[in-house]
Amino acid sequence: MKLHRFVAADMRGALQRVREALGPEAVILSNRRSEEGVEIVAASNYDEAFVQHALDEARREIEDARPGPAVPPAAPAAPLAPSERWLRSLAPADAAPPAAGPRAAAGSPSPAIAARRPAVAAAPREAIPAPPAPASDGELARMREELAQMRQLIEREMLRLTDERLRGAPVRAEAMALMEDYGFDAGLTRDVAMQIPADAAAHRARGLMLGLIARRLPICPVDPLHEGGVIALVGPTGAGKTTTIAKLAALYAAQHQPRDVALVTTDTQRIGGREQLHGYGRQLGIAVHEADSEAALLGLLQRLDDYRLVLVDTAGLSQRDRALARQLHWLRAARQVRTLLVLPANTHFADLDEAVRRFEGARPQGAVLTKLDETGRLGGALSVAVDHQLPLTWIADGQRVPDDLHRANAARLVLRLEDLRRDADKPIDPVHADPEPHHAVA
Repeated sequence: MKLHRFVAADMRGALQRVREALGPEAVILSNRRSEEGVEIVAASNYDEAFVQHALDEARREIEDARPGPAVPPAAPAAPLAPSERWLRSLAPADAAPPAAGPRAAAGSPSPAIAARRPAVAAAPREAIPAPPAPASDGELARMREELAQMRQLIEREMLRLTDERLRGAPVRAEAMALMEDYGFDAGLTRDVAMQIPADAAAHRARGLMLGLIARRLPICPVDPLHEGGVIALVGPTGAGKTTTIAKLAALYAAQHQPRDVALVTTDTQRIGGREQLHGYGRQLGIAVHEADSEAALLGLLQRLDDYRLVLVDTAGLSQRDRALARQLHWLRAARQVRTLLVLPANTHFADLDEAVRRFEGARPQGAVLTKLDETGRLGGALSVAVDHQLPLTWIADGQRVPDDLHRANAARLVLRLEDLRRDADKPIDPVHADPEPHHAVA
């Protein structure tokens, strides 16, 4: 079996290249998005039974083997296992040979097993061939890259086989199809489907799936507003931080007094963002302050120490913006600040996942999911919360202040999955598209 990698601008072009190079008998092993476009790994002369056997061998060795002490140069090397022979057969013909010693006679244990056995007497020196010259740094780097590619291929193939086994049970197949339709990440989809009994009735798939997802969703048990203090909202550009700040301030002011709340913005460069917060402050009767440096923020927070709640609106920065590190440093310097990460639910899973990783420096205590009214696939945002165990605090599903802000609830969130997907798929009715009444011109 030979592997071939094809890259094109889109899936159609990549498939066309596969057909032209390998013909109709080619088997596609994996596909993914890359910086170059779409990457497809395909095989010619594909042997399913052989690949399955090799995967089983590799999985057993990965689970059992652990790195052992270095083998002395004079000790004979272990023979290649079947999976290792398969990996070598996949490598290009001109690949550099491994920097290990010569192969030992048949029947020798694998390195991992040999490392756990008592040491044995070394063979006579004259019976052991001289070891080959060590590989160069370039050759070692190339070998590591090839091994990494092989490992990725094995992992993808194992996931594919897992999917096939899952789809063999109707109830699990139905659950997987629903979760994929709701936008959940493939990893969470498999985990949830595997927990559903294979002999359950297919009509129970949705209920079992929703229950399992709800149990895995991390929800903040305490309303951050009840604790008061200083709370800063961070997040990527366009996440809805300023509007969420206004909603939180309005809720707190309704429960206490407007004079108990102060608003602070560090977004002093964008005139529109700063003016938006000032506008909300005027509507709510809440004071708004500005800080354009770390020292200004620290001094301002000291002056506002007598307020029961201080909400800090940070600048809307891309997670790859160099200025992000400086802003996160300001928040770390102000030790009394707690942070919430604002994530827009209408963003792709991979981008949300990157945003969470980029904003880890702010040490967020929880997340606010916004723009639920602008997505039909809520699963991606929920997958990120589960993967990073980031407790959900608030949910925003509109622009109204403060009506469109709700405390996060696992049961209500999973029940909205179908409603959001159905609403997104509905065609727009022009008769009801404009709810505002039309007034006759005098």
